[in-house]
Amino acid sequence: MAFGLEPGTTAPADPVAWAKAQLTSVPPIAILDPEGRPRTDLPEGTRLLGSGPELMQAYQTAFDVEDDVFARGKTLSPAAYNRLREERLAIPYWRMEHWKEVQARASTAVHGSAPVFERLWHFWANHFMVAPGNQRNDVLVGPYQRMLREHMTGSYRDLLWHAVTHPGMLVYLDNNRNTGPNSRAARSRWTRDSINENLGRELLELFTLSPKAGYTQQDVEATTLILTGWTVRRPDRWYQPGGPLGTHFDYDRHEPGGQTVLGKTYRALFRPSSKLEDLVTDLALHPHTAQHLARKLCVAFIDDDPPLQAVQAVQQAFVDGEGHLPTVHAALLQAGHDHLHGTRKLSSPEAWFLQLHRVTGAVLPQSPPLPSAPAGHKTFHVLADLGQALPRCPQPNGWPILSRDWLSREMLDRRARWAQLMSPPTLRRLRESGLSLKDLIDRQLAPDGADHRVVSAALDSQDPARALALMWLAPEFLWS
Repeated sequence: MAFGLEPGTTAPADPVAWAKAQLTSVPPIAILDPEGRPRTDLPEGTRLLGSGPELMQAYQTAFDVEDDVFARGKTLSPAAYNRLREERLAIPYWRMEHWKEVQARASTAVHGSAPVFERLWHFWANHFMVAPGNQRNDVLVGPYQRMLREHMTGSYRDLLWHAVTHPGMLVYLDNNRNTGPNSRAARSRWTRDSINENLGRELLELFTLSPKAGYTQQDVEATTLILTGWTVRRPDRWYQPGGPLGTHFDYDRHEPGGQTVLGKTYRALFRPSSKLEDLVTDLALHPHTAQHLARKLCVAFIDDDPPLQAVQAVQQAFVDGEGHLPTVHAALLQAGHDHLHGTRKLSSPEAWFLQLHRVTGAVLPQSPPLPSAPAGHKTFHVLADLGQALPRCPQPNGWPILSRDWLSREMLDRRARWAQLMSPPTLRRLRESGLSLKDLIDRQLAPDGADHRVVSAALDSQDPARALALMWLAPEFLWS
């Protein structure tokens, strides 16, 4: 469940204990250099954004810049407009915002002290998918995903609440425009916005119960009404200075009265926001949520068809711990170890890419997407070429977690091309570090296995670059 051992380190005597020790605290995340230190060579604009007012100000600035570019474009030649659009929109927002977040995610996974935590974070960021491409949301995506890290040591209920009500999710699934038909705003015609089921449907289908729970369209509609009024406040022309920024419950947009979901009616008597709070609590602790999440975790980390005992163990941990995530994660780790020899899982393109770099010390692409930066590969471009174009996931249900979805001739060919490209510079780095390729091969591949024999034959034929590429592409390396 990690990304392999870094060169020069030894395998832990108790791997399960080593992994469980990473579950109870949130490790720092940063854009790191090849030696694992925070980079100091990056230009202005590459700092990771915080949350709250700072994030909302950045979100509003993105609106202002785009509006200004489009307005000025009406008086410019096509060539001049394209240059302006490239300089003020494409580089800072459509590229740099995502480069720095993906770079921090990748370099922390490769060089950080808690790779098991990172793998679990990648799972939850995929489970609660938010991707760029809606309502100029580029600046929201990375801070939203990093927010999830901060709630992985608590309960699933709290993680669910913060995921659903974060500006990143509200904007991505258009809930910031979700307005009740009988709300004051609708009746007074203050807005043209209306009902939007996106978040209500995903809350039931993806984040909690799953369709196996047998909920109905009426349940989706009632959930959607409970979500009306949950919007985002940014410092636009309607903002009153001094007011709060970020997630905002606008009662004027909220559908009044009670709504019934799964047979229970939710009403707001003394706390206007209590309907959603109570619904999230009930959904997070629902037996079908425990079942859905347990199976999804086991599919993602153990096998496409995980052993029933593994799923039941994780599910029971969820129920007994009332969704306490470190308890659930610990049960997952134990189940994975208990069934290690009867299961297998193909690494996703991202996991394989990070494992390749972590176990050999290969240098991640370093160059940011700026005209002034040295030419070179970009991490998010490489991931896109491998088939997983972080953070631009095409669907709210996230990247595939089934091995078979990544197992094709084309997908393997993409990995082979990157392995061949990375072999020569990685060999140079190994030599500079005084590390033996033979020792590395012995460490990664079982000495008595077919993979080891094939790779060793390439090494014996005086073709170390081919041997290294073959190691990265060996089934033993691709599958866990």
